[in-house]
Amino acid sequence: MFKLPFLNKTQKSDRFLTIHISTSEVKCLAIYCENGIFKIIGHGIAELEPGNVRGGIIIDKEKVATALQDTIEKATEHSEETISDVIFGVGSNLCTSLMTTIRSKRAARTPIEENELEDLYSKVNETAFIQAQNEFLEITGDSETELVSITSSNVYLKSEGQKVDSLIGKPAGVIEIAVFNSYAPNYHVKALQQLAKKCELDILAIGSELYSLVQNIIQTNRETLDFVILDIGTDYTNAAVVFSGGVVSNKSLNIGYSHFVDALNDRMGITVEESRKILRTYLAGGLSQSEGFVVLEALRDVIEVWLLGLEMLFREFYGVKTFPSKIFITGAGADIKEILDSIKTEPWTKTVPFKSPPVFSKLSFSDLRDIVDSTSRVNKSEWVSAASLAVIYNEIGNQND
Repeated sequence: MFKLPFLNKTQKSDRFLTIHISTSEVKCLAIYCENGIFKIIGHGIAELEPGNVRGGIIIDKEKVATALQDTIEKATEHSEETISDVIFGVGSNLCTSLMTTIRSKRAARTPIEENELEDLYSKVNETAFIQAQNEFLEITGDSETELVSITSSNVYLKSEGQKVDSLIGKPAGVIEIAVFNSYAPNYHVKALQQLAKKCELDILAIGSELYSLVQNIIQTNRETLDFVILDIGTDYTNAAVVFSGGVVSNKSLNIGYSHFVDALNDRMGITVEESRKILRTYLAGGLSQSEGFVVLEALRDVIEVWLLGLEMLFREFYGVKTFPSKIFITGAGADIKEILDSIKTEPWTKTVPFKSPPVFSKLSFSDLRDIVDSTSRVNKSEWVSAASLAVIYNEIGNQND
């Protein structure tokens, strides 16, 4: 079972766009699917003015639409045909994602029928929705915002304790279903739909970026089903705990790549746009030694606060007694070497109950299933989330079937 509630099209082209929107920019990848291989054939990025988007929430729809159109034109400038099909990604800071499990005892000799299974899924999804609402309320204090499902997918099915591909027709006495659900605020979903209409795009899906990352990892690392994803995004850092291939819980820290940009802005007295350029130049090794030292000092100040926040974040995972030792790091912040060095060497992990000493790996395109960067231009961590959304394209086909 895989459901995308906002899928409207029954036919899909072999070319599509994936879109990632953050506080500072809009990213777009143009992707061509050929014989099951996803080839990135174009990319575009357009910076946003401060205040256009806040914490992933679209504030100025007109300016974001202009930026989206600009980045699509860049991504498709060498395409032989118009590409209008789009998959929008929703970041972890705007998603409430969780795995819900239900176990049912039944008459062992009676084969499972489809209507019985549908009833179980209904119970799972009802329970998940209540959990998501409670979690959203706890984090935001907002009881008015309506949450809507954007992704629902099986994590596993079990018959008599054994994993199976399908439960239909099984004469099992005990069955178990684990389902991943992701919910987003209705106002954000509507904003994306309005953007698509304004830019004359056809929405294939509005999907969870966290779901896409998890699916890519477990499909390319078959033996790795228990792990942590640490997404150092533009606006936030999200930690997601995965067991048996399903997200059991995720928490966000409101410190991300943009805060490192702000630190340069404060220290050097320059504009946000100039700070972004200087940080990119620093990461590319293009600054003088003296300039680099100023940037390094600004980064260290934020990293110190970030590590303290990260340690506290892991303490907030109620119900997780022991954390997987495998940690995948991704997001724009993963390209900052000083962050990777500090997270591996600082003693913050000693206060967190990891199963064994943690092993950190930076997610790369080699961790994405059947995705090839034909442009040789988007192999940095900041593009991994947008590229990972391609996994949804295949699952859309299964849903239509």
